[in-house]
Amino acid sequence: MIKQLINITFFIGCTVLAQHSPEVGQEGSIAVSMDSPLIVNWADKGTVDRGWVNIADTTLGKVSFGEIDFAYGSPDPAVLSLGDGGSATFFFEPAIFDGEGYDFAVYENAFDAHFLELAFVEVSSDGENFYRFPSQSTTSCEAQVGTFGLLQSSEIHNLAGKYPAKWGTPFDLNELRGYRDLDITTITHIRVVDVVGSIDPLYASLDSYGRTINDPWPTAFDQGGFDLDAIGVMHQNALSTSEHTSVTVYPNPVSIESALQINSLSPIENLKLIDVFGRVVHIDSSSEIHLQEYVSSLGLYVLEYEVFGEIHRFKLIVRK
Repeated sequence: MIKQLINITFFIGCTVLAQHSPEVGQEGSIAVSMDSPLIVNWADKGTVDRGWVNIADTTLGKVSFGEIDFAYGSPDPAVLSLGDGGSATFFFEPAIFDGEGYDFAVYENAFDAHFLELAFVEVSSDGENFYRFPSQSTTSCEAQVGTFGLLQSSEIHNLAGKYPAKWGTPFDLNELRGYRDLDITTITHIRVVDVVGSIDPLYASLDSYGRTINDPWPTAFDQGGFDLDAIGVMHQNALSTSEHTSVTVYPNPVSIESALQINSLSPIENLKLIDVFGRVVHIDSSSEIHLQEYVSSLGLYVLEYEVFGEIHRFKLIVRK
């Protein structure tokens, strides 16, 4: 069973003025680098249900490019093509949980920031009831985006594939809080479902506002549809990053205008802050950090340090 949030609002056509997270490298982008220290694990168990080469001409059959294990592990050149309306479902053990900020990220293999192929993302805590993240697409539908047409990341929200290869689209389980059949503290399955980008009402995929999602179509070849590269996990119930018990970091969350205090019974070395893009800022002090000296934006960081040669990490929320 698939369930999704529906906003009952009426639109003329599918063009609505809206700005979402922009492309990689621009201020406000939420893209997650494949090298981000926030990623603690990768999908490694799953199944695939192939989609059509061209849903408008099913005589062409279904796509066959790639194997399910091409989507295992971190992003690499090998991908799994879903085809029109195809899907892949992954099982996670230990389960994923709703933590601070984003909880997992989905990676596609787009070769630049604008040739984007999109997919819905759904989760389940029992393997039967799946809930779809509320999505938005405000790309104009006046004309079909062609096979090699271009999209803008800022017109896309909560659809996998809005960023190029090696950069994941993140998802926050807190957005699905409140469903009776979904335990966001124990997510066992993630499903990625290809968006059929046709603006023909016979085949079109709709966002959560009932708007047609216009993306490159048709892609009538064996590597058509969404090309799934990887799913990176940020919050998993098994402890994936060690935290030295003799080290205390407070407050957390911490204001960017405040000082972060670090108390340790052992000497701390190589202290650094790492953001979601994997950028590293080395810290001079190991006891009191004045954050404004080191960071310029709010969000989730990893505080990394060494104690007796062993690396430890601590997740830190920096807010206003």
